Amino acid sequence: MSRNPSTNAWSQPGVPLYREVRKQITEAIDSNEWRPGEAIPSEAKLCERFGVSMGTLRKAVDELTASGVLVRKQGLGTFVGRHSHDRYLFSYFHLVGRDGHKEYPGVQFSRFRTTTADAFAAKALAVKVGARLFHFANVLSLRGRATSLDEIYVPASLFQGLNEERLLDRSTTLYQMYQDEFNVSVVRTAERVRACAAISEQAEVLDTDIGAPLLEIIRIVYTFQDRPIELRYSYVDTRKCEYRPHTMFSHRS
Repeated sequence: MSRNPSTNAWSQPGVPLYREVRKQITEAIDSNEWRPGEAIPSEAKLCERFGVSMGTLRKAVDELTASGVLVRKQGLGTFVGRHSHDRYLFSYFHLVGRDGHKEYPGVQFSRFRTTTADAFAAKALAVKVGARLFHFANVLSLRGRATSLDEIYVPASLFQGLNEERLLDRSTTLYQMYQDEFNVSVVRTAERVRACAAISEQAEVLDTDIGAPLLEIIRIVYTFQDRPIELRYSYVDTRKCEYRPHTMFSHRS
C-alpha cells in the first residue's frame, strides 16, 4: 500500500479511495476511538483527517450506514451503530410464524461448557484445532412453542469471563451483550442451510420424533475486518415456523 501525496490518504493500486476511507473508519471504531452509540466527527473534520473530498467521504459513510455500522440521526449527526432488540429482530433473526408474523423470540438458556475446536470450528472461527471455545445452547420459542435449538461456539480468548451466570442474567440480546461487555461488535453474518434429521436431544427439546426432518442453519458471525467471532448451529422445526432471510448489504469489498 502506498501513500497518495495529493490526498494524504492511504491508497492501494486498483482499490477505490472511498474503500480505503471506509476501512480506516472501521479500524477507528474497532480500536474504540469511537464507541457504540457515540457520534463520529463531522464530515468536514473527517475529510480533513483523511485528505479526501466530501463525495468520497460520503460514499464510504453511506456504505457503513447501509450495513448498520453507522447510523444517521436527523439533525444530530452520524453515530456508531449500537445493537438493540429491534436491530436483532430485523437484521439477524429470520424465523417467523407460519402466518408470516415476525416477533421477538422467547429465549431459554439451556447449558454452558468449555470445549475445544475441531477442524470445522477451527476453520470457521480462524483459530487452531484444539483452541479453547465456550459452547452454550439456547432454546428459542415463538408464541410459547419451542421452534429452534441454537448451539453456539465462541473463542474463549475473545470472551474472557463469559460464564453461565452472565448468560442467565443478561437482559439484552446476545449480540448486544457481546458489544457492551466484551467490546465485540457484530457487523455481518453468513449462513448456509441444509436439511437434517432430529437426534434425541433435538427431538426432546422441539417436541418431535427422533429422525423427524429439521432445518439446520449454520451461521458464522463476523466483527470488523471480517474476523469471525461466533459459530452457530440452529436446528429449526419448520412445522411451527418459517425461515425467511432478507438480503443485507455487506460492507465487505
